Amino acid sequence: MQAAAFVTYNVNVNYQKHAIAGFSWQTLQKIFTTGLSFIKIFILARLLGPEQFGLFSLVMIALGITESITQTGVNITIIQSKQPIKYFLDTAFVISIIRGFIIGSLMIVMGYLMSNYYQEPSLLPMISVVALVPIIKGFINPAIISWQKNFNFAKDSFYNSFRLLVETLAQIVLALLMHSVWALCLGVIVGAIFEVILSFLMLKEKPVFHYIKSRGETIFKNAKWLSLSSLLSYLNDNVDDFLLGKIVGTYKLGIYHNAYALSHKANYELSKSAYHGIMPIFTKITQDDEKARLKRAFYKSIFSTLLIVSVVSIPFIFFPQPLVNLILGEQWLEAAEILPMLTLAGLLHTVANLTYALIIAKKKYFYMNLHMIVSLSLMVAGIIFLGKTSGLVGAVSGIFLARLVALPIALLGAKKSLE
Repeated sequence: MQAAAFVTYNVNVNYQKHAIAGFSWQTLQKIFTTGLSFIKIFILARLLGPEQFGLFSLVMIALGITESITQTGVNITIIQSKQPIKYFLDTAFVISIIRGFIIGSLMIVMGYLMSNYYQEPSLLPMISVVALVPIIKGFINPAIISWQKNFNFAKDSFYNSFRLLVETLAQIVLALLMHSVWALCLGVIVGAIFEVILSFLMLKEKPVFHYIKSRGETIFKNAKWLSLSSLLSYLNDNVDDFLLGKIVGTYKLGIYHNAYALSHKANYELSKSAYHGIMPIFTKITQDDEKARLKRAFYKSIFSTLLIVSVVSIPFIFFPQPLVNLILGEQWLEAAEILPMLTLAGLLHTVANLTYALIIAKKKYFYMNLHMIVSLSLMVAGIIFLGKTSGLVGAVSGIFLARLVALPIALLGAKKSLE
């Protein structure tokens, strides 16, 4: 009896250490990447105008929507499985490569459709070039997920920070040389190439092009609901850009893009950081079937993350104009009007994202998907109605209201997951 208690105690301590380590490393990573993002915006906002940022936002929509449509659930399946990373490695590599080529092909079709929809002929060549990104990223070593599965958060944070640094430097250097939106597009390609190289340099496990049918079936079976979740998550994050590009034009979309990057995205990225670190912890505790420990871990993670995010958010809520003037410059002062509301919407999105970590660990996908469907529907209605009547400020109000009204569904999903 004493031995069993001792083992349980050690497991508890180890999970707590892993959770603290994961949150600490991910927080440090996000502090670094958020600072890097501010520096990037500070420089690029003075080299490129709102119109160019608006066009780049539309290019990234084409990339994101095709990625979400073809989501395979490889990473989540590997984390949830008790099998070692090597078991899925080669099959995951084949799936990722094929998926990359599919995404690239779909992007070219999206480029044609979007260039006609927005009446922007330059979108087709830009989206066609950026279609190289998913093809290149398809060759990333799938073994990188082992860092998250095995709680090696230090390497995971270094990898993500380093690849983002290279992409940011590439975009800044190219913008200094080109003064064109093409600098942002080409910088993303440079970042993708570096990411593939880094994934093989940092890991001993090397995949080969070998597909095992039974293992592929396991991945695709688990991906059924995750694919829907991925698409809904993407639409929730990006339908605003898609609609605003048409309703208020690419210039206003550029204003929104950088206001979002300063406020809403900063909060959301921090919550994604927490999600990245705590989801595998929740999965392990779920496998051990320890409900009380899962409940404590969830409440601690959501409280600590919200505390940090709230402190970061305060300046953007109360001092939007000085911050916009300091970081973006005078030509971007319109962003100050929407910054407080976007920040509050980001806080609501943060809470929802933290519940997803628990819901996925418990495989209660219904509540997560329901929350995203309701949030998406309300957001589309709010952006269209309020955007057409009150412009960009109205559209942002619609986004905030959608996040607020839909949040209780995510909280209900978390409650059910803890029962």
